[in-house]
Amino acid sequence: MRKSLSITRRLTVTVLALEFLSAMALIGAITIHEWHVQLKAFDSSLEASAESLMGAVQDAEDEGDNVMLDMRGVHLGKNAIFRVKDERGRVLGSAGEPPSLELPSSSEHVFHNMDISGRSYRFFVLHGLRIVDPGEPNGGTPHSITIIYGTPIGHVWHEVIESIRFFAIATAVLLGVTALIMAWSVRAVLSPVNELAREAERITARDWHFDAPRSAKETVELRPLAAALEAALARLQGSFDQQRRFTNDAAHELKTDVAIVKSSLQLLSMRKRTVEEYGQGLALSLDDFTRLEMTVQKMLTLARLEQQPIENSRSGTEFQYCSLRDVIEDAIHQSKPLAELKAISVVFECVADAKVPIDNRDALLLCSNILLNALQHSPNGTTVRIAMTVNEEAWLTVEDQGEGVSDEDRAHVFEPFYRGDPSRSRRSGGTGLGLSICKAICERAGGSIEIENRVVGGALVTVKLPVKPSVSIRSSSALLKAQ
Repeated sequence: MRKSLSITRRLTVTVLALEFLSAMALIGAITIHEWHVQLKAFDSSLEASAESLMGAVQDAEDEGDNVMLDMRGVHLGKNAIFRVKDERGRVLGSAGEPPSLELPSSSEHVFHNMDISGRSYRFFVLHGLRIVDPGEPNGGTPHSITIIYGTPIGHVWHEVIESIRFFAIATAVLLGVTALIMAWSVRAVLSPVNELAREAERITARDWHFDAPRSAKETVELRPLAAALEAALARLQGSFDQQRRFTNDAAHELKTDVAIVKSSLQLLSMRKRTVEEYGQGLALSLDDFTRLEMTVQKMLTLARLEQQPIENSRSGTEFQYCSLRDVIEDAIHQSKPLAELKAISVVFECVADAKVPIDNRDALLLCSNILLNALQHSPNGTTVRIAMTVNEEAWLTVEDQGEGVSDEDRAHVFEPFYRGDPSRSRRSGGTGLGLSICKAICERAGGSIEIENRVVGGALVTVKLPVKPSVSIRSSSALLKAQ
């Protein structure tokens, strides 16, 4: 089983890791700075001690104007090593065994690090003049003195470590306090997430109401998530409500047709009838069965279209491309009997053909349903106009001169079994599935369908469909007028 991840733990560890790295960098910088400060002070001490030895060089009070080293009053460091020599190479005084070092000029101060008996020493070489008896008429006797002086450097690191120990302890305490504060503050900061989760847990199959807590809405990072959850649940609730309405409407529609068939057959069986009466009754029942069969067939078509994901259809692998112009012409030809019956002129204007990702059967169903809907709602002797244009998309528009669509009906015209006539009588026309099927076909192909009222009266249906990259351009116009 995969170990669960804790946001609190990950944030705390991340912050502590960043603080630890920052503390290490700070301690490193402090160490380097403190080392230079302590080393500078140490070098100053070496110079002062060497200068003390230079001052301890005195006149030997002999006839040769020699000098000697008088150590009275000179205080040197513990374990110090030194050697004082004059210009003749005579050693005036020494302690330990100083190494042989490069002698500087009179203006240079030279420091050397050496290991003596397993200990690290730092040596200072001082080369200067010592004038003996400066009050003499000849200005005194100058002597060139070379001093090599060194002491162990280990205590410098000791001073550096002592200096940074405080920072290290303070950093450790700070990290511990930060860990506690982070654990508490992260839990407090994430409390809106927990509240959001608790509110989401209250959602059930019967109660889809979801209102994001105020804390989540007021948190900038959680506000999009809360809004997305509310919108997603609202869409889910709408989908489930639509499914329930579809089930209820389908049951009601089928129940009505079955009841009509049953009543017709019961009426025939109530008494003996003539052959002609039985024939008329059976013909009526056959019509009712045909209507029932058409309703079931449309329901199966709608179910088939809605089961196919839109993403797959957009890839173009599920369907063959068809010529939208040819499909529209076929739909016009199929609707010719109804157009002639109502003396309606159907005008088709097309400036370019388009290949759309719909198979011929569904494309013909789309165009036929839209055209049939326009013819059914158009008064006798009027005109239905169909236009198709192609740019980045294929636009199909169908205009009629009927009564248009009311604002109340427009919001529901694409819902299954919805009809403006609430009586659901056999005269109301259709099953209310035509526009639902049209919408499913358009969305399956990655397009859209809209319906609105024209300013001059009548309805305008607009279909937008994606097109194949290569389309053939043909200019033409077709006119079908009922005789």
